[in-house]
Amino acid sequence: MKLFKPVSVFTLLPLLMALEPTVLLADGMSAVKACESDTSSPEDSARLTILPNGESRGSDTAAKLVEMARQKAREGKDAEAIQWAALCNFNDAAEQAAIKRDSAQVLEYLKK
Repeated sequence: MKLFKPVSVFTLLPLLMALEPTVLLADGMSAVKACESDTSSPEDSARLTILPNGESRGSDTAAKLVEMARQKAREGKDAEAIQWAALCNFNDAAEQAAIKRDSAQVLEYLKK
């Protein structure tokens, strides 16, 4: 007696996509707000990150990156503002994805 019948990849793919971890995590707004108060020095690997302006991150804190994102948002450079905001969560791809996914709300917040 078979317990499971064969299932095609096309049947499982939507289920796997629905279970993606980024859906279960915080929204982009929470991620940006958390960065805004993070004044700790970045980890060594994060220091080497190339920023949207072409320079390396160096000792810029997450709060400094959000400050730059806010400046770009107020200048009307929305795509660049989201890039800056997402970089504040260098080691957390899920948080970066949340910021990009919720970019409309994040931009509204940054422009205040």
